[in-house]
Amino acid sequence: MANLWIEGGSRSGKTELLLQQFCHWVDRDFANQSNPQAASQTVLVFTVDAQRRRKLNEELMLATHGQYPVTVVTPLSFFRDEVRLFWTLLVKQLGIKAQFPLLLRVENEQELANMLWKDRLETGTLQMEGIGRDRLVRRLLDLFLLAAYGGRDIREIPTVLNAGIETILPENHEELGENIAEQWQEIGEALQEWRGYCWQRGLLTYGIITDLFGHYLLSNSQYQRKLQQRFQYVIVDRADEMPAIACDLCRLILVQGAQGIFTFNPDGLVRLGLGADPQYWQELKAECENIHLPHSQNTLGADIATSAIQLVSEPILQFMEPYAILRSIESVSRAKLFRNVAETIAEAIASGEIKANEIAIIAPGLDNIANYALVEILRKKEINVNPLEDQRPLSYSAQVRSLLTLLTLVYPNLGNLSSRDRIAEMLVVLTEAIDPVRAGMLADYCYAPHPEHPQLLAAETYNQWNRLGYEATQTYEKLRQWIEQQSPKDTPLLCIDRAIQAFFKPRKLSYEHTATLQELIETAQYYWQLGYRLDLEDAVILEKFIQLIRQGTVTANPYAPDLPQNSIVLATIFQYRMARLSHRWQFWLDASSDLWLQGGAASLYGSPLFLKDWAGEVWTIAHQREADQQRLQRLLRDLLDRTSDRLYLCHSELSTNGQIQNGVLSPLIEISQAV
Repeated sequence: MANLWIEGGSRSGKTELLLQQFCHWVDRDFANQSNPQAASQTVLVFTVDAQRRRKLNEELMLATHGQYPVTVVTPLSFFRDEVRLFWTLLVKQLGIKAQFPLLLRVENEQELANMLWKDRLETGTLQMEGIGRDRLVRRLLDLFLLAAYGGRDIREIPTVLNAGIETILPENHEELGENIAEQWQEIGEALQEWRGYCWQRGLLTYGIITDLFGHYLLSNSQYQRKLQQRFQYVIVDRADEMPAIACDLCRLILVQGAQGIFTFNPDGLVRLGLGADPQYWQELKAECENIHLPHSQNTLGADIATSAIQLVSEPILQFMEPYAILRSIESVSRAKLFRNVAETIAEAIASGEIKANEIAIIAPGLDNIANYALVEILRKKEINVNPLEDQRPLSYSAQVRSLLTLLTLVYPNLGNLSSRDRIAEMLVVLTEAIDPVRAGMLADYCYAPHPEHPQLLAAETYNQWNRLGYEATQTYEKLRQWIEQQSPKDTPLLCIDRAIQAFFKPRKLSYEHTATLQELIETAQYYWQLGYRLDLEDAVILEKFIQLIRQGTVTANPYAPDLPQNSIVLATIFQYRMARLSHRWQFWLDASSDLWLQGGAASLYGSPLFLKDWAGEVWTIAHQREADQQRLQRLLRDLLDRTSDRLYLCHSELSTNGQIQNGVLSPLIEISQAV
């Protein structure tokens, strides 16, 4: 039977057809075998992220009543598991130290790369004009991952950057051009140094994993034989979001005799710029039976997508009558805009015209002010809001900050990480009887700072201790006694756990706070494991751990399998499209902003140069402008296909910096009806 290529826009029925084909495999190939469950596990299913992996796995299980389990993975999770499974093969092939591999978290990857390249960064040999140190390190690590995704050796990176990055040189400045070439070469050497450092210590990052899989496992004949034995079927859900190296893997599986199903959304390509290579995947199309699904008819996309795209692309040449399904909410300032949006939503919900869970607020970028303002205003109106994939640094949690301060009182040589303000906050958070005023007095008069052994003194040290009150004094003394009972010889992990049991468990914290503390424990466990791998002492690990958490690089993102019922979704364009959501009403925030035309954080530096169809030419401003226009057209059709009844274009005349806004969506605003 031929392989199947299913192509169509959002909500066109691609997943339903995929499930039907899988059920056909079940009836034809699995049901009559002696061990049907073992046979179904030869199906390898790729999805773009963990959320989609869970959902598609559930759909496959429901379609077959849970009788035929399959292997559902993301490309990165599959590469990671394969590298771990065949680690001994890689150790032998590369001649590196035999030790169990340890996966680095993103924040630890950044920290270690900073440390490894410290001399290069301080001397200025490793630099990019106008780029700060931390951002430069992140950019280099992203280049490593992009090269691995594209199947390129990292030694090619300097050549790629030198050929593809546009550099405008003044006349008679050949020497400057040579310096830039040397800069790219330095980047290549730094990345090779990073790879060697990780190999010798058994450290895995997503870039290292993908590089090992693409260049050393996938070409290994022994591994290829194992792959053929394990998988006879492959399903790729949304190939337009997958990297080129995953396509190479699928080609190998198909060449070995497997059957495949691929879905593709030409209006998707959300991860183009983050490692996806949709054009390369299109080459598989010619080897498959093609099914092209028409656009869904019950959406705004069916009604106005083509006209809207033409209007935005060539506004001068178009004239249209206002659309009843397009509304606009306008204000002078952005702060007023948030209130106008909230009031419009509240009135519609109160009238019964729509429910909260049928509304989505989508923005090209959600800053903290917009996020906080919209959530607070709507919640005061008793309307629930669900910020999609809301990631907050652990350091935002008062409980986490207080536990870190507590550690500075238990373990020596951490006095420089403590302060009166932190002590006062700790007294309030860890106890329920000490209010901020009393905590401030205790921190001022009973806290003895010291670089090696800071400590809390007895309440009587304060000559007016009677002002503290009996309950607060007793609670404070209990806390002091608890600290004195802790031994610096115990591991900090044990101390953190004891503190949680003593101060937080009796209070029955909310799910959000509990999840944050759990993330702190997991981060600490992992950080000590990494520290021991690098032969660091406990004291050094503890100090680095406290500094890492306080920097705000570690976030808590608790797993929530379902959206809260009857709540409005608040998301960025990228988050909303990746989650594949749809709503009756959409509110497009900051519709007059230029951010709608820009890729922003959804595009990594140099990403077009690592696509398979890059021909070696310089990536110019004109190329970028054309790419931005194509991206805008895709997201407009995609978002319009995800709403069925009404679209609100929400905009303010002035941006946050006080400048007049006249963004790319302004022509759409002009043909909308003002609220």
